[in-house]
Amino acid sequence: MDPTRISKEHAHCVRTLFGHQESTDLHDASFESQEAKLMPESCRSVKQALQRAVQRVSGTDNHISAEALGLELYKRSKPEKQPFAHLIIDDKNIPSGTRKVNLTSWHHDKGQANLSNMTFSDGKLIVNQDGFYYLYANICFRHHETSGNLTKRGLQLMVYVIKTNLKIRRFDVLMKGGSTKYWSGNSEFHFYSVNVGGFFKLKSGEMISIQVSNPLLLDSSQEATYFGAFKVRDLD
Repeated sequence: MDPTRISKEHAHCVRTLFGHQESTDLHDASFESQEAKLMPESCRSVKQALQRAVQRVSGTDNHISAEALGLELYKRSKPEKQPFAHLIIDDKNIPSGTRKVNLTSWHHDKGQANLSNMTFSDGKLIVNQDGFYYLYANICFRHHETSGNLTKRGLQLMVYVIKTNLKIRRFDVLMKGGSTKYWSGNSEFHFYSVNVGGFFKLKSGEMISIQVSNPLLLDSSQEATYFGAFKVRDLD
């Protein structure tokens, strides 16, 4: 058995040998007596191959090498966590402006927000693994008469999903959506939602961020304004 290439069956055997007793000596007599009868033939061959590999590599110090080699194989057999993120707007830090304003304040660890194997920094979601990702954003705009009269007609309510690559100093608009709305002061309540989503090839170190127009009109509840990503597959 090549210890650097293991099948699912062999991976299960490695977990059996090392998952629960990471420091157990493969040559321990008590371990042999308790497990030998229950161990399937395929696992016994894995164990023997490990012992032979240890003997070739380290000679006499088999206990330390068996532990190290077994743990390494166990780690390789464990699937890596798939990257994903769901960020919700920080309603305490919404900026002002009218066109293409950067939304930099998001929560990644409270409420419905979550983050795994990705990084959030300075308002940007940072990719840690190359792959094809599904990106999405939902941004809601609203206005109530108690908030004051609208000063403009023909409001452009827009959302932009931006990819930034600092290595090559490039900024790309991956998605945009929105509409021009005519919200008169005679209406009690106005509401408009923009939802965009799509698959994109992303490299480690690239960053995703959100720009909107008229951010002071955002609905800041966590079920209304959010964005996120999840990895779908590796690159070819």
